[in-house]
Amino acid sequence: MEKSAFFNSKLLPYLLLVPQLVIYIRILLLPASQAVWQSFLREDAFGLSSEFIGLENYQALLAQPEYYKAMLTTLVFSSLVAVLSLSIALLFATQADKNLKAARSTRP
Repeated sequence: MEKSAFFNSKLLPYLLLVPQLVIYIRILLLPASQAVWQSFLREDAFGLSSEFIGLENYQALLAQPEYYKAMLTTLVFSSLVAVLSLSIALLFATQADKNLKAARSTRP
């Protein structure tokens, strides 16, 4: 049995996308773009004044060896978490599949 959706109007699918696009822009894109803009500014501790400094923040960040150490630690940790969690999930899936096949074969 094949399920498919048919829309009488060509406008309806786009209207159904509008709420999701509004949420996506409001919750993800606007804060991300504001963070990128603020990365080019120097602000005081209370955020009352700001000065455009361009790439100076990035130059200071990339000059610190601790940044590279932190990036390496993050890369190793993320890789290990992904590999271990996927390995455990695959092990559980194969064990569950074995149990299901065994249950089917014991039925009269």
